[in-house]
Order: sequence, then structure tokens, then C-alpha cells
Amino acid sequence: MEKAVDEVISRLAEIEETAKRMNEAVEVRKKEISAEMEAKTKDFDDRLAAETKRRLDELGQKLEKEKEEALAGLKEETAQRLEKLQQKYDREHEKMSDGLVKDMVRI
Repeated sequence: MEKAVDEVISRLAEIEETAKRMNEAVEVRKKEISAEMEAKTKDFDDRLAAETKRRLDELGQKLEKEKEEALAGLKEETAQRLEKLQQKYDREHEKMSDGLVKDMVRI
């Protein structure tokens, strides 16, 4: 009977040692998985940041181009209006100045 108790205790010690080794292996694997996930997360974050920067750069370039085109259009429109005003002035400046002089003389 004493031998059977010793065998049971010995077997329980073996089981406990095996369980301890399994727990240690599980902890090691958990750390490996955690490191893998951190690496994958960092890689994802880096790729996302790069893609976001690329898209923002593209958008900025597109907006800059649109702004330049709009500005060029406004400059052209302004130049045309100034030309028309100059032509009107060239045609009518004597008539306008004569009218101003007449108005001033009446006062």
C-alpha cells in the first residue's frame, strides 16, 4: 500500500511537472503571438500612414492645379475687362471730360 501511495505521489509530481512545462510553453507561445501581432499592427499602421500621405499629396496637387487654373481664368477675365474699359475710355474720354467741364462751369 505504501508503494502504491508513493507511485501515486510520484505520478502526480510528474503530471505537475508536465503541466508546469506546458504552461511555460504556452507563455512562450503567447509572447511569440503577441510579438507577431505587434509587428503586423506596426506594418499595417505604417502602410496606412504611407497610403494616407500619398492620397493627401495627390489631393493637394489636384487642389493646387485647380487653384492655378481658376487664378489663370480670373487673370484672363480681368485683363479682358480692363481692355474693354480702356477701349471705352479711349472712345469716350473727350465726351466725358467735356461733360464734366460743362457741369463744373454751370456750378
